[in-house]
Amino acid sequence: MQKTCQNCKKDFEVRKEDLIFYEQIKVPPPNYCPDCRAQRRIAFRNERTLYKRACDLCKQNGVSIYPAGTPFPVYCYKCWWSDGWDPATYTMSWDKSRPFLEQFHELKNKVPRTALIVINSVNSDYTNNAEDNKNCYLLFAAGNNEDCMYGRLVQRCKNSMDCTFLYDSELCYECIDTRKSFNCVFGERLQECVDVLFSFDMRNCQNCILCTNGRNLSNCIENKQYTKEEFEKKKTELLASHESIEKAKEKYNALRAQAIVKYASSIKCNNATGDYMYNCHEGVRVFDAFSTKNCSYVADVDNITDCYDCNNTYTGAERCYNVMGNLSSSNNICTVYPMYCNDVHYSDICLNCQSCFGCVGLNQKKYCILNKEYSKEEYEKIKNEIIEQMKGDGVYGDFFPPELSPFGYNETLAQEYYPLTEKEAKERGFNWQTQTSGTYGKETIAQDKMPQTIGEVTEKILEEVLVCADCKKNFRITQGELSFYRRMGLPLPRKDFECRHQTRMKKRNPRKLWSRACMCELKNHQHGAEKCANEFETSYSPDRTETIYCESCYQQEVS
Repeated sequence: MQKTCQNCKKDFEVRKEDLIFYEQIKVPPPNYCPDCRAQRRIAFRNERTLYKRACDLCKQNGVSIYPAGTPFPVYCYKCWWSDGWDPATYTMSWDKSRPFLEQFHELKNKVPRTALIVINSVNSDYTNNAEDNKNCYLLFAAGNNEDCMYGRLVQRCKNSMDCTFLYDSELCYECIDTRKSFNCVFGERLQECVDVLFSFDMRNCQNCILCTNGRNLSNCIENKQYTKEEFEKKKTELLASHESIEKAKEKYNALRAQAIVKYASSIKCNNATGDYMYNCHEGVRVFDAFSTKNCSYVADVDNITDCYDCNNTYTGAERCYNVMGNLSSSNNICTVYPMYCNDVHYSDICLNCQSCFGCVGLNQKKYCILNKEYSKEEYEKIKNEIIEQMKGDGVYGDFFPPELSPFGYNETLAQEYYPLTEKEAKERGFNWQTQTSGTYGKETIAQDKMPQTIGEVTEKILEEVLVCADCKKNFRITQGELSFYRRMGLPLPRKDFECRHQTRMKKRNPRKLWSRACMCELKNHQHGAEKCANEFETSYSPDRTETIYCESCYQQEVS
């Protein structure tokens, strides 16, 4: 089936597999293309923009993803989870004469929201979308970490900083898409590596510098063998100062641009298209995903089955559609942050709930509509009437309209993956945040006066105010951060956390796919004297400089 997106006006395909799924969960085919659907969902997810504000219940100062002046109350973690208020007191009766989503929006602006979305963390006040962390700071979409700082999607790690998509690793700095590694610096796609610096696509390697596509290497520099003493000497030279590190980055970027890459970063996958996939089976447009089965149009997901159009969905979710921020939930449709829920539709931040429609902030409730509880029979009757009304309006099955997001577009993940100007965002119905966080022009050290080496830095640096080389925002160095730089022998950064994060994200492939052919012309591969004829969908755009190989050619040449 071919349809035209109601937003961008581009044609898109609804596959027969999609139609089967929509029929099973009883929703019409979508009115928007996959990109526009994803954009609407993640415009409801603010991960890293934090504000100082007081809790509206206990009045204690703290940090929040919501600035002061929101139409809804904002409670700190302790108050939101306490018995000091009851979300069931915020109820509405459905009015047949008004659009349902209009009534939902009205309820949404009454119910208190939690300042940060954090579960079971210790001494980790400045984290969000996070759980089970200890002594962590400015860590987002992260869980089960200890003594980690400044990162996104960091899982089960220790003593690591400034990393993105880091898993089961320790003492890593400025690493991206790295797993089970130790003491690695400025690396991408490292797996089971030790002491690897400025390197790309390395597996089971140790003591390597400026290497690419390495397998089982030891004491190598630019993929050539050296002694352990020569490696240590080169490492000391590269990490000696800010200037030497910048030169190493330039060298690394040149090597990285010419590397051989597989059309997709996929391991143990079958019949799945996308990128950054592990153990994914049967699906299209699958990104940053682990252990998925029959899932399509999903991103940042782990251990889910039969789910479509989901973002940030984890731990056993099943049969969910158009959901953002799902944890251990099933049979949910068009919902934000359902946690341990079943059969919850068009709701926001509900926990341990079952059979709820259009609810906000409920915990351990069932058969509720607009937070009002009904008998099972009444609930089913009213729910079906609402669904028929929404189908008549042509909106049932679509995610919430963008104006219902509690965030400005520029505060959310949408700006990261689908960047828009303020004018463009407002023209498309998104909100925009004009209130800025942070300070400017208060620096006590100019950029050109920054110490070049960590040896020059004294404890006095903790009292100084620095300035970002890119955005000119002020930032400080924390005690934990300084201790990490000293332990690793690294100079102080010249950019603030957000600009460092954006620099890392620009190194990752976009969540888009292009049709391309394998570039391999090596005669010793299975295709012989002829150029490889394999074609595929890849997140490497045609203007990229890397050599793109199909699975077979990549395995023959690299693995």
